[in-house]
Amino acid sequence: MRVVKGHKILLDVTPEIDSIFVSWCGVARWAYNYGLERKIKSYEADGRSPSAYSLMKEVVALKKTEERAWLNGIPCSVARMALLHLDRAYKEFFRKVKEGKAKKGFPKFKSKKTAKMAFHIEPKQMAVNGCSVRIPRVGWVKMHQPIRFNGRLVWSVCVSKRAGKWYISFNVETEIADVIESQEKSAVGIDVGVKHLATLSNGKKFENPKALYRLAGLLTRAQRQMARKKVGSNRREKAKLRVQRIYKRIADLRANATHNVSSYVSNNYTGAAIESLNVLGMVKNHNLAKAISDANFSSLHRQLEYKMDWAGGEARKADRFFPSSKTCSTCGLVNNKLTLKDREWDCECGAHHDRDVNAAINLLNECYGRGLTATARGGQERLVSPVKRELRKKVGHGNVASYREE
Repeated sequence: MRVVKGHKILLDVTPEIDSIFVSWCGVARWAYNYGLERKIKSYEADGRSPSAYSLMKEVVALKKTEERAWLNGIPCSVARMALLHLDRAYKEFFRKVKEGKAKKGFPKFKSKKTAKMAFHIEPKQMAVNGCSVRIPRVGWVKMHQPIRFNGRLVWSVCVSKRAGKWYISFNVETEIADVIESQEKSAVGIDVGVKHLATLSNGKKFENPKALYRLAGLLTRAQRQMARKKVGSNRREKAKLRVQRIYKRIADLRANATHNVSSYVSNNYTGAAIESLNVLGMVKNHNLAKAISDANFSSLHRQLEYKMDWAGGEARKADRFFPSSKTCSTCGLVNNKLTLKDREWDCECGAHHDRDVNAAINLLNECYGRGLTATARGGQERLVSPVKRELRKKVGHGNVASYREE
């Protein structure tokens, strides 16, 4: 199976190259704004908007004018890719409008102060040799590491600036195995939380880095120092860069934690049972909003889905209203008295539960069959408690749902 994987690498750039990249970002922003203005005016005039290729011809014609002569020193793909991205955003908005889904999302003009510093180049104009990349009109630039995937470059190559450093992002079409060779791998339930980022049904827990809480003091101090600097001064720019680096550190800690969980699960199991979470609804609880946002639940679920697909497995979701924490994984009794502060609880059947482990087991049973849970080795064993044996004598060999009804 062929998939497209992305790899973002840090670049070593000189001050001269830095100024060149900044100017190219300005060209990409100008091309996007020029195309958007032309589309809006044309649509208001005759109800039609020019295509991306028509706008490209206009930009080529502008290069010959004295007013836009500065476009001649820029790679042609910088403006071309910006217009293609605009065209895609424009079409995507109207597609959603026709489907009745879009209330917002019309493309906006990019501001010089707030727009992301980035531009795109076509792969055919570039070359990669180990830890070096050749960028048109610049030459060979050193990368901090080679591309980790074998394959061909597709779509576009993005060069962006973040927290004062330049990065290059490649999209590589690579070949992966269609199925997992090992036959011993099996499904596992995963419960996400604030205290532990993820708890597996076999009892393994992944700690939540709590990146925002860890760096909150440092971030507060940096923001206070930036607020005291004069707007537009060099010292304010330095203070602003420090704040950006702290935010980047927070984002990197979150990403590292979620990738560790998703990679472990996809490498050791063929199935993952997760809960369909309404994160937007959860953050409305002002007591937990900060902690939930810091835990990065949405990114973790997204990574689990595509990494399980790459590994030949499957990620299944349980209904968001399924009481995974309140249900006893042994007898099926629902404990409605369980509160958020109760990390452990005892069921009437005599079973003692760790809240998170019990929830992970219930998610596994809900998505992959009743009475099954993952063992520490990644296998599966059937849980038959003394209470359930007595219930089977009375009700028969039904599933847990029948025991709940009885």
